[in-house]
Amino acid sequence: MGQKVKCIKSHIMISAPGKVFSAQEGSKGEIMTGTFAVEYPLNILIAEDNIVNQKLIERILNKLGYQIDIAVDGIQAISLFDQKKHNAILMDVRMPVMDGYETTRVIRQKGVDQPFIIAMTANAMSNDRDECLQYGMNDYIPKPISITDVITKLKIAAEYCRCRK
Repeated sequence: MGQKVKCIKSHIMISAPGKVFSAQEGSKGEIMTGTFAVEYPLNILIAEDNIVNQKLIERILNKLGYQIDIAVDGIQAISLFDQKKHNAILMDVRMPVMDGYETTRVIRQKGVDQPFIIAMTANAMSNDRDECLQYGMNDYIPKPISITDVITKLKIAAEYCRCRK
């Protein structure tokens, strides 16, 4: 029975992006165009171990005009951040090797320009959001990820980056 639930959830998440995009484009096509990234420029790193979630967020961000980097765990996220100095990170909280909390702690200890870190977690209780903020993350997006949430948080991240220049 557990296997069927996993398969159904994966199928729903894989098929959802096309449906979401077509519905969004039909009503507000201007939001899902490549010009969003021009108006809200960010160098984005995704730290996410789940391939389905990676593809979903990658597709959303590509539709908005972003080219992104993807890390599958916290160690890889730190390595990519050290190489490219991303100014925005969408960070899964639960990853193997090093979780999002520890990864954020390590990044916050670096003496470099600090990125805007957005937690992504299936835990959607208000105390989960507070916990993410206590660990040094700037904001929070609950899973399953909504396009509206992503757009809202990217606008906030871009403004944060503009103010720090």
